[in-house]
Amino acid sequence: MTRPRFPRSATGAVAAIACGALVLSGFTVPAAAQTDPTITTTTTIPVGPPTKRVKVLDNFFKPKKVQVVVGTKVTWKWDGVAAHNVTVTNGPQKFKSKTIAKGKFSRTITKPGKYLIVCTIHPGMNMVLRAKNPPPVTTTTIPAAVETQPGA
Repeated sequence: MTRPRFPRSATGAVAAIACGALVLSGFTVPAAAQTDPTITTTTTIPVGPPTKRVKVLDNFFKPKKVQVVVGTKVTWKWDGVAAHNVTVTNGPQKFKSKTIAKGKFSRTITKPGKYLIVCTIHPGMNMVLRAKNPPPVTTTTIPAAVETQPGA
């Protein structure tokens, strides 16, 4: 089996984009680290908050079960023809959308737990959203390579 090959121009473009992202993030290598291979540096490149989309269809949500981490922005998008709302009836954070037939409603989930979400005008139209705390941030430092002399 052969691996697909990408044109060199595509590989170069990806490298250029990655380097551009580092420059735009303010990434710099301290002068000492440029001359001393035992010094390591760490750069954090922030990314936006996670997002999750849920469709509001005619008398059901899709998906019906959603798992997210705290801090996720959940957006409900109306794709049916009937009017509906998004209402938390049981959960650690209460919210409710307007009753509409077209449009979007977004909420950032700030508390972990189980949320029972319904459309209050259509019995049986419900979903469950579970939010958990994000994993702790960890940092791994990889020391620079150190040359050794043969026989040393």
